[in-house]
Amino acid sequence: MARLDASRVGAWRGLQAVVGQIERGIDDELRADWDIPLGWFDVLASLQRLGGRARPVDVAADLRVPPSSLSRRMDRLEEEGWLKRHRYVDDADHRAVDVELTRTGRRLWREMNVSYRRALQANFAIHLDDTDITAVRRVVDLLVGVDDTPA
Repeated sequence: MARLDASRVGAWRGLQAVVGQIERGIDDELRADWDIPLGWFDVLASLQRLGGRARPVDVAADLRVPPSSLSRRMDRLEEEGWLKRHRYVDDADHRAVDVELTRTGRRLWREMNVSYRRALQANFAIHLDDTDITAVRRVVDLLVGVDDTPA
């Protein structure tokens, strides 16, 4: 195992800072275009990726955040009419809930996705070529414990 040295600490701090900077840039553009924060868009996008309906714990797993951090966001998205909660009886968990994108939520996601992709291009993708993207994906896979790089 590699030793935690100044170079590794610096690499972590640099990664943390640049990800924060990119997220702020995307958030600024979404707020300017839609008056909606990136965190809300992320929930809509996650539900879209998960087929439009999922358990909150699955949305949290998709976003790699603790489930408790989504509750307030989902409350607000439901208040706006962009998602709907479905409560149902489950033998294992009597308080089972699914969340689903509403028709309005799906339309909003599609329209916001144009702004999101434009912001992602300007704040991230434009700075990297295909080799860089491959390297970033490799590092991300290593950090999440999945290395599908051919041996």
